[in-house]
Amino acid sequence: MRPVSSNIREIFLLQLAIVCLVVLFCMILAQMLDLTTTTPWASFIAVTVALVAVAVVTWRTYRATQRLLAPMDWLLGEVARWDPQRPDMQPLAEAHIPAEVQGSARQMAIALHGLGARLDAFIARERDFTRDASHELRTPLTVIRVAADMLSNDHGMSDRSRRCLGRILNANAGMESLIDALLLLARDGDVAMQIDEYPVRDIVEMEVAKVMPLLEDKGVELDLQMDAPTQHHAQPRVLGVMLGNLLSNAVNYTDSGRIRLHLQEDRIVITDTGIGMDATALARAFEPFYRVNPEHAGSGLGLSIAHRIGERCGWDLTLESTPGKGTRATIMLGPCTRHC
Repeated sequence: MRPVSSNIREIFLLQLAIVCLVVLFCMILAQMLDLTTTTPWASFIAVTVALVAVAVVTWRTYRATQRLLAPMDWLLGEVARWDPQRPDMQPLAEAHIPAEVQGSARQMAIALHGLGARLDAFIARERDFTRDASHELRTPLTVIRVAADMLSNDHGMSDRSRRCLGRILNANAGMESLIDALLLLARDGDVAMQIDEYPVRDIVEMEVAKVMPLLEDKGVELDLQMDAPTQHHAQPRVLGVMLGNLLSNAVNYTDSGRIRLHLQEDRIVITDTGIGMDATALARAFEPFYRVNPEHAGSGLGLSIAHRIGERCGWDLTLESTPGKGTRATIMLGPCTRHC
């Protein structure tokens, strides 16, 4: 199948050739009849005939070009009417394509319809997975939590067993929070989030308690300053995942010195004295699986997930860093709803 541009190019070349032949024919005819000297108006007639020929050929070319471009115009019109979020592919189904739409435009319409069908199937699978995961993953975690709560009422449990049970409960709570965060990121951006009013102080204290055992063997101090015990509207577990990832990242890359968490009126600031990042590493910090130093623990997903959560919830996450001096991470929560 030859492209439309090639056909149009040949038409215009044909037009130019016909015009040149007509003008040449008229001039030769005038010379042969010696009309230019015996009949002064003969040249005018020759030029007039040439101009008429040009007009006729141009009109025919315009009509031919219009016929060639009409299928593509139809296709562009159908695409222009699409809703970017949910494009309607039915008009591009082969049975619905007008008979006059042939050639490359018809092939493109069929290809776009096939692509749309595959995208619809992919979105449906993703939606089903999100729904099923939300139910299937929560069920065993609920069983673990209920069983652990029942065991915690056993007064004959040893201190060691009670500490292990506490770790199970904390790990279970962390998994529930992570599932909430991942499912939130998997949902369509137009789907409203389920939000609650909660004190940020509680989330901060909970996440700090989780990382404290990791600092015991490092000799790194963690300073906690909470100037504004405020309440916010959001998903508390999701904020916990975001904050926990930032704290874990600070712990992983800080081998000496201190980590400082400061809860302010509209933001949470985490500052560490770790290895820091140069401008190149800072520009790639939110890329999945990127790690400044592969020798440190971590998968390289913590900052990426935290950044995506911030984008989804409207919490701006910014990083400032200096190599060898440390990093400052700031979560902009926005204005609080009220003070506790």
